[in-house]
Parts: sequence; structure tokens; C-alpha cells
Amino acid sequence: MALCPSCDYPIPDDRERVGARCPNCRDPLYEPPGRFGRPVREGEGACSVHPECESVGPCGRCGNFMCETCRTRWREQILCAACVDRALESREAAPEQSRTHFRQALTALVLGVGAWVLGVVGFVVAVLAAVAAGGQQTPTTIGIVGLILIVMFLAGAATAMFGIGQAVAVLRVRGSHMILATIGLTVGGLFIGMFIGLFALSIFLAA
Repeated sequence: MALCPSCDYPIPDDRERVGARCPNCRDPLYEPPGRFGRPVREGEGACSVHPECESVGPCGRCGNFMCETCRTRWREQILCAACVDRALESREAAPEQSRTHFRQALTALVLGVGAWVLGVVGFVVAVLAAVAAGGQQTPTTIGIVGLILIVMFLAGAATAMFGIGQAVAVLRVRGSHMILATIGLTVGGLFIGMFIGLFALSIFLAA
């Protein structure tokens, strides 16, 4: 197990969970210990937090100038300590997590829309099959139309359920792209609600 370079506090291997600073002394984990800011020279920029120290560059997020003491690394960026602290407090998702959340949320929306497409296609095909039969309500015709509707709506329900699972995976961890995941959950949920309603209605009419 790695140790903090400043206080020798044991650091877990999962650095993404720990963050960029030691949980014990709050010193940067990705920079050498014992850094001291250089005194500001005439004509040079000063640190926004330590005006007596010379700036080594702007923060990659907020743009504030930072000195050696304030500078640290966070997910391949050079940031100031304040931005790192805000990222830790907000439990900001790592880039890989954000991409995963976007993929899951988009999948939920696509599958929700796909379920409705399957339902509409099944209804249209059933109507065309009935028209092709010349309007004759024979047991064979009714069976074919019913089978088409059942197969297409079951396929749509399965698609919608998988999409709902993807949306719930994003919402459960309060990940990024929650709005997109909520839309996908709503679209899929509406199809499932319609499917259950039609199934209950068919049982009521057949009784």
C-alpha cells in the first residue's frame, strides 16, 4: 500500500476514490512534498490565494493563478486546490464513468423509442394482415393477427425493460446525464404501462 509522501498516511490503491490529496494531511499526493511557493517578482503574476507567492500558471478549470503550494493534479489536469476540493465534495464522476453513464442513458432512450416502434409496427402489420384477409373474421385470421400483436408487443416490452434497467443504473448512482436517463426511463415506462393496460383489457374482454 502506498504512503502519503508528506505524513506517511497509508493510501488505498484506488486513487480515483481517494482523490488528489491525502485524506489525513490534505497535501497533494501527485506532487513532491515540501514545496514552497517562490516569492513574487516584479512584473510576474501572483497566486490568487497567496499573493506573496509567484504564480506558476493558471488553473485548468477556474483560470485563477496558482503557486507551487496550490498547484496539484486531478485526472490528468493541473488544477488549484480549491477546484480539486470542489470536485471531491461533489463526487465528480471520472471521465470513464461519465462516458459509461452517457452510454447507458442513451441506450435507455434508444431502447424506449425502439419499444414504441415495435409496438406500432406490430399494430400496422396486424391491420394489414386483417385487410389482406378481406375482412373475414375467421378463427385463422384472428389467430394470426393476435399472434403478430402478441409477439411484437412482447418484444417491445422486453426491449423497454432492458432500457429501463440501463436508466435505473444511471439514476441509482446519481451519475452524470441524469436528464437523458430520466427521459429514457419515462419513455420505456410508458410503454410498459400501456402493455400492462392492454393485457389487462384483453383478459377482461375475454372473460
